[in-house]
Amino acid sequence: MKKNTWVILVSFLMSAVTTSVLAANEASVEERLNRVERLVNSKGLVDIMVRVESMQSELQRLVGEIELQKHGLEEIKKRQRDLYIDIDRRLLQMERGSGSASSFRTTRQPDSVRVTPENNKVTQRPAKANKTPRATKKKEGEQVAYQKAFDLLRALRYEKATKAFRQFLNDFPDGRYAHIAQYWLAETSYHTRKFDVAVKDYQTLINQYPKSPKRADALLKIGYSQFELKSFSKAKAVLEKLIQAYPGTTEAGQAENLLQKIRLQKSR
Repeated sequence: MKKNTWVILVSFLMSAVTTSVLAANEASVEERLNRVERLVNSKGLVDIMVRVESMQSELQRLVGEIELQKHGLEEIKKRQRDLYIDIDRRLLQMERGSGSASSFRTTRQPDSVRVTPENNKVTQRPAKANKTPRATKKKEGEQVAYQKAFDLLRALRYEKATKAFRQFLNDFPDGRYAHIAQYWLAETSYHTRKFDVAVKDYQTLINQYPKSPKRADALLKIGYSQFELKSFSKAKAVLEKLIQAYPGTTEAGQAENLLQKIRLQKSR
């Protein structure tokens, strides 16, 4: 009888403990659920979610703009390549129409004519023989070297194009394509924003080839380069010289616009 009493008592205690544990667990779960609900309904969390969604939308917009700009940059590069080709074609046409590169330099007396100081009479020098194979080979070498340099420029590989054009001018300083190469050399300096070097390169073109069809453009680019270098007085002087020398041209119109910018800079 006593043993049965102990069994009943132990069973009762175990039931009470189990009930207490279950009640505690239920209370704990309910408390956790309430805590989660409070977090979900929290204004701070809602604000964070709104900000995340806003940032995702902004990121998508920026990605779209980058794609558009990338496409636009490719179009600009393509137009630049086409522009280089067109300018080069026109320069070569002018050069070929002139007969020789010397027509772009300061006028020189032909080699076949000499004025003797003794009698001030014009004497004829023997005409030069037909071009030798060596001269023909040199001309072909000049063409290959020029085309190689220009192809680098057309591919917008400015640094390599700069080296190639400088090497060309070193190898063929009086060559048929020297004046065109000098112009493209100046352009590579300008487009790589080496404006101090560009000024010297354009000035070399102006000094050595005063009859060059790109002289007005060279003056304009010197003006732009001096503007970028903040040398406004120098830019103003060269632009005014351009307007006076080439009135009514596209370059003169661009020079007028740049002069307006310089006046605005000085007034600030």
